[in-house]
Amino acid sequence: MLEISGGHLTNDLPRYLKDHVRGFWGMRDLLDYIAGKLSKGDISIMRKLHVWFIHVYGHEIQVWSMDLPASEIYRMTLIGKISLPINWDNHHQLLHGLPILWNFGRGIESSIATLENLCKSNRLNSLQNSPTLKVFTGPVISTPTKPKGKHARQILPIDNNS
Repeated sequence: MLEISGGHLTNDLPRYLKDHVRGFWGMRDLLDYIAGKLSKGDISIMRKLHVWFIHVYGHEIQVWSMDLPASEIYRMTLIGKISLPINWDNHHQLLHGLPILWNFGRGIESSIATLENLCKSNRLNSLQNSPTLKVFTGPVISTPTKPKGKHARQILPIDNNS
């Protein structure tokens, strides 16, 4: 998400605060949407998921993230602030922003991987708990880890009449 508060060199604090709160609600809504769509996914994977918000105000860029550390608790964290220089004499300020942008990029990669794992977990749990699928596959019988005997490697067909 990207929120820009006002135009260049505007210092409208009430608008900044309103946009900041809007960013919080937007990230919260994204997490709620993901949790609703992938409700069968593993909760431990969901706890690792972060959503991101970039807020631009005046000459400053703020990078925020939000996650769910516990049930119904949303944690919003400021990753860092970058001041954009307005003249060449302050060009060294850009170097201070590199670690923040690096962490942001790594965080996005991590969020994508976590979201993919959450999707896989959701699909797997949906299939394992599907009553329609259980009708076709029958009861699940676990195979011993070390089968013994001459018939240990035989796979018997499912008997649908039982």
